[in-house]
Amino acid sequence: MGLTTYKEKRSFNKTPEPVGGKAKGKELIFVVQKHDASRLHYDFRLEIDGVLKSWAVPKGPSLDPTVKRLAMMVEDHPFDYRDFEGIIPEGNYGAGTVIVWDEGTYLPIEDFPDKKSREKHLLKQLKEGNVKILLNGKKLKGEFALVRTNGMGENSWLLIKHRDKYATTTDITEKDKSVQSGKTLEKVATSSNNFWGSNRQAKEPAAKKSAARKPASEKIAVKKKVTKKSSKKKVNDQLINAPESPFPKNISPMLATLVDKPFDEPGWIYEIKWDGYRALALCKDGDVNLVSRNNKSFNEKFYPIYNAVKEWGINAVIDGEIAVLNDSGVSHFGSLQNWRSEADGELIYYVFDVLWLDGHNLMQLPLLERRELLRQHLPPEGSIRMSENFKTSATEFIEVAANMGLEGIIAKKEDSIYRPGDRTREWLKIKANKRHEVVIGGFTKNDGTKKAFSSLLVGVYDNGSLEYTGKIGTGFNDKVQNEMIDRFRSLITKECPFTEVPDVNKPSRFRPNPPHATVTWLKPELVCEVSYAEITDDGVMRHPSFEGMREDKKAKDVMREKPVKTKSAVKAPVKSTVGKTSTANLLKPVDTKERKTLLNPTEETQVKKVNGHELKFSNLSKVYWPKEKYTKRDLINYYYQVAEYILPYLKDR
Repeated sequence: MGLTTYKEKRSFNKTPEPVGGKAKGKELIFVVQKHDASRLHYDFRLEIDGVLKSWAVPKGPSLDPTVKRLAMMVEDHPFDYRDFEGIIPEGNYGAGTVIVWDEGTYLPIEDFPDKKSREKHLLKQLKEGNVKILLNGKKLKGEFALVRTNGMGENSWLLIKHRDKYATTTDITEKDKSVQSGKTLEKVATSSNNFWGSNRQAKEPAAKKSAARKPASEKIAVKKKVTKKSSKKKVNDQLINAPESPFPKNISPMLATLVDKPFDEPGWIYEIKWDGYRALALCKDGDVNLVSRNNKSFNEKFYPIYNAVKEWGINAVIDGEIAVLNDSGVSHFGSLQNWRSEADGELIYYVFDVLWLDGHNLMQLPLLERRELLRQHLPPEGSIRMSENFKTSATEFIEVAANMGLEGIIAKKEDSIYRPGDRTREWLKIKANKRHEVVIGGFTKNDGTKKAFSSLLVGVYDNGSLEYTGKIGTGFNDKVQNEMIDRFRSLITKECPFTEVPDVNKPSRFRPNPPHATVTWLKPELVCEVSYAEITDDGVMRHPSFEGMREDKKAKDVMREKPVKTKSAVKAPVKSTVGKTSTANLLKPVDTKERKTLLNPTEETQVKKVNGHELKFSNLSKVYWPKEKYTKRDLINYYYQVAEYILPYLKDR
C-alpha cells in the first residue's frame, strides 16, 4: 500500500504526526495505539516491509478466543509512528488523543530463519487474507490471527485470539494506561505537554491545546455546554410551551399508517424508513432503559447502543430505530436480527423524536420543534445519529429509496403532535417493496430432506382468528433453521392454529408437482418478517422469502396491513387541535370512514385488549339515548375516539 495515502490525508505543518522512519532492528515490531478520534478505537499495527500495516479495531483486542473483533484495514503508517503519543489537533484527519497502549515484537507462527524471510511469508499471508502471528508485548502475548471477512468489504478483517496459555476471558482493555508514559487518554488530553515530542512547527496557544480532543465523556459535556450557551433562549422558549410532567415509566410509540402510493403535498417532511427495530430510550438521572415497541428490553441484546445512550447522559425519552448498516449505508433487517458483534455490521441508533425532556412533556409541541430540541441535544456522532428529514418530492424520494434497496420512506406532517400508541394519519409510511409481519403457525419437512425444516406455515390475525397466508421456503440458511427449530420444540401442538387447515401438498400452477411434506403445528406465538411479490385473490403470498424473526411484535398484534388510499389519508388527517381549539370543534362529526372504533357493530359481547389488559364488554345494543338512538356501543366507541384529547385533562384527577 505504501505511504502515499497516509501523506495525502495529512498536513504535516499542522499535525505532529511523523512523516517517515526506517526500521533498523533484526526483529519485527508491533504497536497498538488507543485513539480517541470521532469515536474511540484501537489501532493495531504490524511492521511489514518497512511500514506499519494498520487496522482500526473499534472495541480493541480481546484475549478471549470466542470473541472475534472487527478490524478495518486502513492506510499504511510510517515506521516512526510506533512511538506517536499525544494530540492530533482539531481540523486534521484523525483529530484526537493517542497513547501507545501496547508494544513489543512479533513473529509469524511458522518458523523462519531471518527477518527478510518472515516478512516475505507475512506479505503472502496478507494477500491471502489470513495472517497468523505470535505477539510478545507488554499486554498482548501469544498467538493471534487476522482474517479477512467475506461480504463486508475488502478492508474488513477479524482479529482473533488463538487458544493458548495466554487466552483468558479477562477484559484486557481495562488496562488503560500507556506502556510508554504510564498516562491514560484523559491525562494526555489535559497535559500541558500534550503534543508529541517533535520539533515541527505545530505551535498552538495553550488554551487551544487544552481544548483539543477529550475522552468521550468529556466531549459530550463540552458539546452540551456550548449548545446550551448558544441556543439557551431558543430551548427555554420551546420548553415554556411544554407543560411540566413527571418522567413516564413506560410509553407506547406513535405508529404510521400505510398508504398505497407516494404524494407531493406542502407541510410534510420525509425520512428514510430504517429496516430495523423501533426502540424507545427512557433516560433519567443516569438510569437508562432501551425498550422495544412492546416494552421488551433491548439493554443486553444491543448493549453497544445501551452503553452509548447511557454515556449520552441526557434526561429524556427518545424515539428511534436500531439498525445495522452494510457497506453502502443501507440497513438490513436480517443482519440486525442475527447481530452479535461488530463483525456482523455497524450498529446504529437512528433517533428522530424526543417526547420528554428535563421535566417537560413535549408531545404537544409540533414535530419540527421537537426535532430541533433533539438536534440541539445530540451527542457527538457515533452510534447515535439523527435520522435526517428531507423536504423534497416523495415521488422522487421513493424511487431513490427503491434503487438503493431501502425498505421505504416515512412521511410526517410538520406540525404533528405525538400520539402515543396511536396509528395516526399524520405519519404515513410508503413502502418501496412488499414486506409484512406474519405469525408462524407450523412448519413442513419434505420427504428425504436433511434440513431442519422445509418451509414455514404463516398467517395473520383477522377478528381474533389466524388466517393462513402461505408457506415460506426461502431466505434462511442451515444455521438460522437450526436456531429456529430449537425455539419451535416447546411450541409443538397437535392442533392446527389456522381457521382452515392448509393443504401443503396441493399442486399449484407454480408447483405442479410439489414434494410430499409432513406438517408440524406450532402454538402461534412467534413472529417473523417476510418479503413477497404479491398477494393472490385468496389472500396467499406469492414468492415469499424469510427476512428474519421479529422480537418486538406480539403475535396477536399481527394483522393484515391494508394500505389506505393516499388521497384520503393526506387530505383528511386528524388535526393537531389540543390546546388550539374549542371543545365544540373537537367534537365536530368526522366522516365515519376515517374514524377508528374499538367495538365492531354486530356482536353483543366482545373482549378487547387495551394497553395490554383484556376488557369484556356486554349488552352493547342497550340504548342510552332513545331520541338519538345512541347505544352503549356508540358511547364506548366515542370515548375511544376522544381519549387522546380528554385523557391529558383527566390525568391524576
